[in-house]
Amino acid sequence: MESARLFDGLELHSKLTTAEGDSALIARKTPDAYLLDLEVKIRVPKAAQSLEEVALADPLVASTLPGIKADFPKAKVSNFYYALYQLKVDAVNRALGHLDQIVSRHNFFDCNTILEFIDTKTNRKALLIQSDMDVNADGSDADRYTEVDGSFTNFQPFTSYRWLKKTNKPSQFAPEREEKLKQLQAEYDAKTTSADRKKILKEQLEQTQRELSDLKKYSFLIAKIDPYVVLPGFMLRQPNHPFLPKLGDYVVVINRGKLYPAILGDVGPSYKIGEASLRICMQLDPHSTAYIRPASDLNITYVVFPGSADAPPGPPDLKKMHDRCAALLSDIGGYAGELCEWEDLLAKPSPSPEPQESSPSSASQSSSPPPELSPTGSPSPKSTPSPSPSVTKGN
Repeated sequence: MESARLFDGLELHSKLTTAEGDSALIARKTPDAYLLDLEVKIRVPKAAQSLEEVALADPLVASTLPGIKADFPKAKVSNFYYALYQLKVDAVNRALGHLDQIVSRHNFFDCNTILEFIDTKTNRKALLIQSDMDVNADGSDADRYTEVDGSFTNFQPFTSYRWLKKTNKPSQFAPEREEKLKQLQAEYDAKTTSADRKKILKEQLEQTQRELSDLKKYSFLIAKIDPYVVLPGFMLRQPNHPFLPKLGDYVVVINRGKLYPAILGDVGPSYKIGEASLRICMQLDPHSTAYIRPASDLNITYVVFPGSADAPPGPPDLKKMHDRCAALLSDIGGYAGELCEWEDLLAKPSPSPEPQESSPSSASQSSSPPPELSPTGSPSPKSTPSPSPSVTKGN
């Protein structure tokens, strides 16, 4: 294999150095007589901290969130930022023995900053994350929608945010796991199966059984239906952190002067950040798919409001999501621009009116219900512009 093909965005410099050594007879038995000395050099980026540095990625941040300008000098680079980049370095180090698996340049430099804000008037806490946006296509909920496309690579019918099922409708992803359980159990019970293989099979049996149990017990977010974002798992496992985000917390995604309400709905790998559901991605770029991200540049701002989650968890209420995000933005000084009002793609069409008799001279007319949800499209949501040219305050 060509050495350049081993790396994903890693700049490769090669140099051959020779020196006179012992005889070939001895050199064959000397490990360092024929040596590849591998050294990976990484310039770990510093976090953008000033408003000017953040504006380099998105010049509209300051005008979209005018209230945070006064608090920027007091904003603190979060420990989450330093922990994230340490985890990235650790991931690169682990991959040195498998260079084809090394963290890509795109995924290493995927976070411009993570800042902690506390509004001086309301004491509202917020995390401002500036990153790119990858696509999350996971999740399923037979109670609400049974046409989820699970054919994507690495698709999972689960999200970390979940709630107890409300109906007895079976998951479309349960039968394949039931069949897998039968196959695994049959191999485990076979007399020819070795003890080492049985250890592996036992783990697979337990994992598949847990997945099947979850599908029968819980409902999950649906990536193409629900607006949610994903954060690296380590951020949710810091119980004493004053800015600890939790599943269900409200998040506002900002891009090019537009704001999109969302919730924190899933957790991802601890060395990557910047990911949102297919619903949000398609709104930013209609060409987005499970394999095509809407933003490769670090121009997406995620404002996370720790401690804002509603209890108990349940299916997203899009109207409530909009109003809560508007109020939370008001707590940090308000916003200017358009705050998206998501259309409920699962809303049942209103029944057609009863046909009325018409005179022979009048043309007959019929009304059709709205089309069913397309498996490949997403209607554009409405947007709520700010009521004044300056700052919009929530209730």
